[in-house]
Formats: sequence, structure tokens, C-alpha cells
Amino acid sequence: MGIEAGVRHYFIEAFTPYGYISLLPELLKEKEHTYLLTGGPGTGKSTMIKLTGIQLIDRGYDVDYIRSAREPDSVAGFYLPKHKICLLDKNEFQTDKIDFQSDYHREIDFNAFCRKSKLEQQKPQIEEIENKLNELEKALIVQLGDDYGEEYNAKDYEEINVVKTFLSLNKSLDVNDKENTSLSVDEISDILSKIKKNYLTFYFLHGLHIDRWLNLAPRYLKDYDRICLEVEDSTEMLREILNEVKCLGQVIEIIVHPLKPYTIVGIIFPEKNLAVWEGNPCKLEEQGFQLKHSLNTTKILEEYRSSRIKLKSLINDTVNFRGLDDMRSELLSSILADLHK
Repeated sequence: MGIEAGVRHYFIEAFTPYGYISLLPELLKEKEHTYLLTGGPGTGKSTMIKLTGIQLIDRGYDVDYIRSAREPDSVAGFYLPKHKICLLDKNEFQTDKIDFQSDYHREIDFNAFCRKSKLEQQKPQIEEIENKLNELEKALIVQLGDDYGEEYNAKDYEEINVVKTFLSLNKSLDVNDKENTSLSVDEISDILSKIKKNYLTFYFLHGLHIDRWLNLAPRYLKDYDRICLEVEDSTEMLREILNEVKCLGQVIEIIVHPLKPYTIVGIIFPEKNLAVWEGNPCKLEEQGFQLKHSLNTTKILEEYRSSRIKLKSLINDTVNFRGLDDMRSELLSSILADLHK
């Protein structure tokens, strides 16, 4: 399923004009084994996730890599969809709404690999940068609203910056500018409520690079047959397709638009090897994205990246990496044991 070698890449969270939105609860609704890595950036968590995933791929397992919305070129977790096992960098996701007590759950603190005295010495600078990053995230969300015509400003941020899953957006967002060319949340929710929940998954395939949007759709859809709908004719067609498949009992993957998270940008039917898309998935402009960010957005993203690099450097300087290889072997062994239960 998906791209070659059983490997796929997608986002599960996104910066949007409506706040920072997470679809993670939908992805993990059937999880059976969860591994959470904790600790600051620069402690080796992303490398651990990537290398562990590679070792699983080499053994023939399908792996979904989950990219970081805050650092789109970096992986922040992976999910084994056939076995319902996930490994996540807890600090990169909104996990407070997820119940981890219903499954096997283990946390690994990477701060344990840091020299505590040196980490404590760096603490004031670390906290200062973390506060700056939080403010920049707020500024980015407000700026996205300005860039794409949303009527939000900084004072609204605290009200809209809450974790929302796709199907609850109609209850928590006051959306006044829904376009007639898109299915509304109410329509989608009504149709999807008739599909068994365990057949539905929700992803983002677009992330914020410094100068442009990172588009994972072409790679994600590489091996799928595609139906590309003309934007102006897509609403009725999408409605008919969803109504047709709602009783088939097949897996359906919903690709959500990060700028208009109350709409669908694509529907994928893995068992049919088919993807239905609004516009050309290779052309961002056909999906409502600007080809280049505004100067203000670029400036915020540049400052955000440089601050994260500085934070990583501070923490990385305290890490004793000698124990990480042993931890990776232990982690892999534990996951392999879960796979054979």
C-alpha cells in the first residue's frame, strides 16, 4: 500500500489559520502498543525514530513515517498501520487528549542521556528560547490568517489554539468563509458517520517550509491511479463518491486541507489503488496554496528555524551519546517482540 518499500510519509498535525490542529487522536484510535520518547530537541530522538524505522523496513514491515509540522524535513514518529504500533516524539505532538492507558504504553526519557549539571547550567537559555518559539508559533498562525484572508488576530489566538480533530471542527470553529466549491464539515460528518470509524484515517500532506509549502502528495500518490477533479466541479463529485463508498467496508484515507481544515483535498482508497483529488496534486496553486510565502511568513519561519537550531545545539552539547546505541537495540527488540505477539 502506498509508495515503494512499504514506506509512506505524512503529517498528522498542522499550523492553520485556526490554530495548531492535531488529527493524532483519529490515527491512534486503535493503537495497541505505544512508545513515547520524551526530552528536548537535540537529544537524538528523531535519529532514533528514523533508524529504528529503517531496521523495521529492512525486515519487511510497512512503516508510516510521521513528519514534524514544526520541522517538516524531520520525522517525529512512525506508525505500523497493520500492527497498530506507534513510536512518537511526545514533545512534537499534542498528546494530552489521547488515552494511553488502554494499550501497552512505555515512555523513554532522553534527558536521561544528558549530563544533568550541564543541562541545568543551560536551563535559563533553554527556557528563553522555548518561550520565543511559543510566541513565534502564535505569530505564524496569525500571519497565515492574514496571508489567506482569515479574519483572526493575535487576541483571538488563545480561544482558537486548542486541539481539535477533523470531525469536531464544526462544533468548535466559527467559520464564515466556507466556499461553495467545498464540502462542508456538516456534510462530510454526516456521510462519514455512516462509515465504520475503524475504516477511516485522516492525514495532512502539506507542511510549511521556509520559502514555500512542502508538498508530500506527489510521492504519497506515486503508485495510485488518480482521478483529478476540476476544482469548480469537484463538490458534487466528491459527495457522490463518498455516498457510494460509505457502505463498502473498505479503508478510506482522508487528506485534510491545512488552510481550510473543514474541507477535504483528497480521498484515497488503498484497497482499490485509487486516489480522488481536487485539482492536480502536483500543483499547489490548484489547491489554494501560494507558491511562495509572504515576506512576513518567511521572516517568522526563518526566525523559528534559527531558534530551534540554537535550542538543539544547547541541548545537544549536554548529551552523552554512548548509551543511545544500546537503547536503540533494546527499543527495536521490544517492538519486534510486540509484532510477534
